[in-house]
Amino acid sequence: MKTRLYFLLILIFSNLVQLHAQDFQTWLKSYNASLNIRINRYDTARYNLLTDRVVQPLNQEGQSIEFLSSKWKIEPVITPTGAPGQFRIDLKFFCQEGILRDGSLSCDVVFDQWSTDNYVLMPGSVYNGNRYPVVKMKYMPFFNDPSQIGPDQQILLSDQPRLNYREGQSRIQQRSGAMSIPAIGYTDRQGKGFWLFSQQGNPLGDYGIGVEELKGRTRSVIFITSPVVREVRKYFISDMEARPSDDQPASFKAGDQVTMTFYIDFFESPNVQSLYDRMAAIRQAWYPTSEKANRLPFWSAFQIQEAKFNRENWNPAGYYRVGTFDNFSQDWQIGWVGGMMTTLPLLMEGSALSRERVLRNFDWLSEQGVSPTGYYYDIIYKGKAYGAFPMKALGDSLVLTRKNADAVYYIYKQFDLMKKMGIVVKPQWEMMNLNALEAQLTTWKNYGQLGQFVNQETGRLVIGNTTSAGIFPAALCAAYRYTGNREYLNYAEEIGTYYYQNFIREGLTCGGPGDAMQSFDSESSYGLLESMTELYETTGKKEWLQRSEEMARQFSSWVVAYDFKFPETSLFHRLDIRSNGAVYANTQNAHGGPGICTHSGLALLKLYRATGNPYYIQLLTDIAHALPQFMSTKENPWPGFNDGWISERCNLTDWLEGIGETFAYSSWSETALLLTISELPGVYVNLETEDVYALDHVKAHIVRSSARELVLEMVNETGYDARVKILAENPEAQQQPMYHNASLSWEQITVPAGSKKRIRLKR
Repeated sequence: MKTRLYFLLILIFSNLVQLHAQDFQTWLKSYNASLNIRINRYDTARYNLLTDRVVQPLNQEGQSIEFLSSKWKIEPVITPTGAPGQFRIDLKFFCQEGILRDGSLSCDVVFDQWSTDNYVLMPGSVYNGNRYPVVKMKYMPFFNDPSQIGPDQQILLSDQPRLNYREGQSRIQQRSGAMSIPAIGYTDRQGKGFWLFSQQGNPLGDYGIGVEELKGRTRSVIFITSPVVREVRKYFISDMEARPSDDQPASFKAGDQVTMTFYIDFFESPNVQSLYDRMAAIRQAWYPTSEKANRLPFWSAFQIQEAKFNRENWNPAGYYRVGTFDNFSQDWQIGWVGGMMTTLPLLMEGSALSRERVLRNFDWLSEQGVSPTGYYYDIIYKGKAYGAFPMKALGDSLVLTRKNADAVYYIYKQFDLMKKMGIVVKPQWEMMNLNALEAQLTTWKNYGQLGQFVNQETGRLVIGNTTSAGIFPAALCAAYRYTGNREYLNYAEEIGTYYYQNFIREGLTCGGPGDAMQSFDSESSYGLLESMTELYETTGKKEWLQRSEEMARQFSSWVVAYDFKFPETSLFHRLDIRSNGAVYANTQNAHGGPGICTHSGLALLKLYRATGNPYYIQLLTDIAHALPQFMSTKENPWPGFNDGWISERCNLTDWLEGIGETFAYSSWSETALLLTISELPGVYVNLETEDVYALDHVKAHIVRSSARELVLEMVNETGYDARVKILAENPEAQQQPMYHNASLSWEQITVPAGSKKRIRLKR
């Protein structure tokens, strides 16, 4: 009886496997796709030149392959995940005989009906295939020919991993760590979408993930390789030719076994947004948030940061410098990296000294920081105003449009804060910011866009066609709230609609960073999210809520979704750095960063409150909680860092310093941390669902619940005192707009180091 039952189970299992295989084949055929197995050999003396390979169609029942002096057996296991069109693939490679030196193992997904119109996405790395013209110039690249500039030129990238917009080889080879999640996807004009995604790697190390378009561009191959071996060259900041490949192929002998595990996902994709929507679902399902390490509570981090800014950043001329070194880019820059943004948290949370200096900073800016057009000067160094790139032939007298928009927005938030704190807002400050707002609005009226660079002396739009100033609609909403001028809200909706129709719907956000040409970036992506959310809260119109959600899912493509395993010899391994929540900068500067450049992420909290979708607050928690671990402190010093310094780098790939390495300096991430501490709750409690989100470095959970109240327990396991901001809301409160500086009214609870505390929350 047992024997019959055993064989019956085997028969059922075999039939299920066959059905799953048939289902997988049906999906492949509907995409005109096939799977190949590939074994490769490289010449390491020639920087991993591919010298030999064998390619066979995947036989789902298994197969044998002979390659050079080795013999292999491949056993695939294809398993549906439960989501329609989604399959887990385990490819088991057995080296049965012989030796293969300097090799790798690959799986290719071959598409026989490919188009260059397909939108290819590698989250945090490649957007629309990065298929755009480029300027080939070592860092820092900038426009170098008059024919490249103008309001309506095509997007222009620096030299970076990309598909070719011309004839010739068209291939991208990336390490798995080069993306926020190791994944590659595309959507086509026939309404089909595809994702291949995986974990970081296997015992051989990181995976290689990429795409190659074959001659004629009607066929393509999306591939995953173990271990990663980029052929001949690897990417180095803004240069695809500068560095030879130093990846290490593997050597195999009889008896070796390797398993590659990855997922393939077929789905309906009527537009580009659906590719991002599916990515968000994949991120939520397959990259669950790992346990967070509590090390430095927000309040203690603020105290260290405040002391550092007053010790190292204050310039006696009357302003907080954006850096600590005596050079052109570290003195005064408006917006972007901190100018008139750091002042908000120092005013809200700081000492009497900090507040006095913030007000002096406003006086100094109104006297010396405004150009003849009304735009804020881009840079001031040793008392002299400059444009963004005076050292570049075409870069003098230019202001990056996002910098002006950043400043206008944050200054209006500070005017609101001053009034709530009983501080007099001087008329010259109000006029200064109104003029900067009107100058940027004039650009819109004259050109129908805000562009990327404007001549700050004349107002001429020099370089256009980006989302650099994506946060400007939020600035207009803030101006409407402060002045009551309805015209500003009308323009906010008009400009917001322009950005939505021309960029968000196309899945493109670019031009936010000043040092990366018009590379696709997280900075203007978040700026657009802030604007869409502010438009919803200000107008109450559901269309802006929908656009906010679309933009949030696009922005989430930049946020690292897992904890990267750093090399054991690296600095970040020794410091036990957790990468989950780091934010990739842009497609040129291929590093994750501590925090959003340069914002708290408050829009994600507002979006969670409006929708109840935990995706947004979980994403925010990842970003906020990751930040303090990157700060050097007296108790946990980083080599070469001063107390309170945070580098902008969290390197998961070898684009510059090396994987798990960084360099010692003070950056905008410190401002992002200060804004996080001042604008966000340390613990958020949903009183209806009883969900608790600990953004701060404490543990928090509900220990008792009744119809009238909840009892929240917070545990501080760190060696630092915590003063935690608590925001607890019911559905009625969540539907109310969260206007500027709402955190002033939140309850704050002190939890000393190594202790716990309970508080009652009325429902």
